[in-house]
Amino acid sequence: MTCPYADHDASYVLGALDPNEQQSYRAHLTECEGCRTSVDELAPMRGHLARLLPVADSVAPAPAAPGTDAPPGLLPDLAERVRTQRRMARWRVAVAGVVVAAAAATAGAVIAASEPADNPATVLTMSAEPGIPVEATLLVTGRGWGTSIDTRCRYDGSPYGGSSESTYELYAIDEDGSESLVSSWRQLSGREITVPGSTRLDLSDIDRLEVRTVTGETILRTDL
Repeated sequence: MTCPYADHDASYVLGALDPNEQQSYRAHLTECEGCRTSVDELAPMRGHLARLLPVADSVAPAPAAPGTDAPPGLLPDLAERVRTQRRMARWRVAVAGVVVAAAAATAGAVIAASEPADNPATVLTMSAEPGIPVEATLLVTGRGWGTSIDTRCRYDGSPYGGSSESTYELYAIDEDGSESLVSSWRQLSGREITVPGSTRLDLSDIDRLEVRTVTGETILRTDL
């Protein structure tokens, strides 16, 4: 349903309504959010019209003085011009937001593209020390930031170490003998588990990998 006061907003803002119309429109504004929004958007139009018509500068719109009526069509034209300017302003803000988001996505893509490409994953089998019923395989992948190493560990019997839930640690050792802890886990009896891990060492810098008990005893190892 069309609001009967839909075309009163510009005249009200410019003080072109007669006293009775003003009173009626003000009462309507207390109930109509759409008209209140329209009046708020058109408020800046008083400054534009002040250069053309001697409209009184007062807090509340006042009736236009005799002889100062706007030319036919001027109020609707000015009102539409201001509405268009407000729509364009909102559109520019929205476009700016899209541009910023696109720039952020592009920057992320550039950063990702600039990182060194990952090397193909390599599957390694670890050799157990004599008398230790443990099997383990490693999925080793060289990354731009270091090396990721996923450990799959399986026990033929109870976990080695004298406990039903023994703790183990995987270490990466470089050619100088420096060690880097890759991962740590508790091996549950009778279960196969996969543990993700990583090290800052490049794949080419790793000399060997060792699985140890928390007491430092090596139970599995493999050379790279």
